[in-house]
Amino acid sequence: MIIFLITSVFASHIYPIAQNPKTFAFQLTYQQGSLTLDLNSQLTFMKLKGEEVKCNSSPFGDQIECSSCTPNCVIGDGNLMQSDAILINVLQEEQTEKMLYVSTDQEEILGLGQQRGSSKTPQNPFLSNIFHICLGYDKGFISKEFKNPYKKQINYKSNSSSKYQVDLKQIKIQNQTIVNLTGKVTYVDSRDPYILLPEENYQKIITYFSKFQVVEESHTLIVKNQSLKLPDIEFIFDDDDEKIIMEPEAYILKLSNDTHILRFNRSKLNRIELGLPFLAQKLITIDQNTEKFYFSDFNCQDQFQQIQLEIDYFKQILLPTLLICLVFYCILTQKAKTYKQSKANESYELTKLKQEIEEEEEI
Repeated sequence: MIIFLITSVFASHIYPIAQNPKTFAFQLTYQQGSLTLDLNSQLTFMKLKGEEVKCNSSPFGDQIECSSCTPNCVIGDGNLMQSDAILINVLQEEQTEKMLYVSTDQEEILGLGQQRGSSKTPQNPFLSNIFHICLGYDKGFISKEFKNPYKKQINYKSNSSSKYQVDLKQIKIQNQTIVNLTGKVTYVDSRDPYILLPEENYQKIITYFSKFQVVEESHTLIVKNQSLKLPDIEFIFDDDDEKIIMEPEAYILKLSNDTHILRFNRSKLNRIELGLPFLAQKLITIDQNTEKFYFSDFNCQDQFQQIQLEIDYFKQILLPTLLICLVFYCILTQKAKTYKQSKANESYELTKLKQEIEEEEEI
């Protein structure tokens, strides 16, 4: 029973996300629509009604003077309004969560960028400074309550933008340094389906993978020989040489025509974007209190199925077994109590009889 209750409590606050097959972005469904997860957005945009104030200020100050809300801020008591959003958890149950939002007539976004404003106004999701994201290949989940073993940790930099900037030092393959990135600006991105590299670094990736019969055609890296096993790729960070490994399944994209491509591309700007391949099959905890990423290898893809299997197993096998054991325990306990009481009664009767005999002998 305890195991089931713990699982149910955690599962009730785990919300499935799914990849949009056209944009590759992951989306969280809520009662009135779906929100695109965006690590580079400071605010959550939802199609909800409220008291709107025209844009030209930050809604977090004592006075409403606009700057970042587009097109209008939704205000209550001088602050961004909270909204009760109804989400469906992995148990297919409705769960209500409070969110911060601004109205929009365009794309709805769940802003997961760095906390902005005062510490009194925590960032989403669900008004929490610590939250967890798990991105599989096309499924995953997001939660503010989840157990992460915290196997690897990477510091990110606090800056004027909402983006998570990290210190990526090297890209290594098979113990060979392919790209040295010390001093390059590197951001973690949850929407781009590629790892974006400046031209010079991108060319080094092309050169290395050419021996695996990967060629560039129309700005796309195509795998010509799919029988060749591609290697893991290591990302080395300045944080005590912390290493994050990206497996081939994460950086190979299988197109509908059975063409395989590598998920690397040129950056339009002179910086690195660690997109979805870098985050694949990783449980990521973002702690905005300590400004850290925590990474653990995790099967994000099949997590819902595993939770459901565990609950079904409990309901169909473990629970009936526990109930049967409980019935036997109650029966045995009752028999033990009856036996103990019977022995106590016999002892009492013997003692009473002995006293009566002794009294008669004295007379």
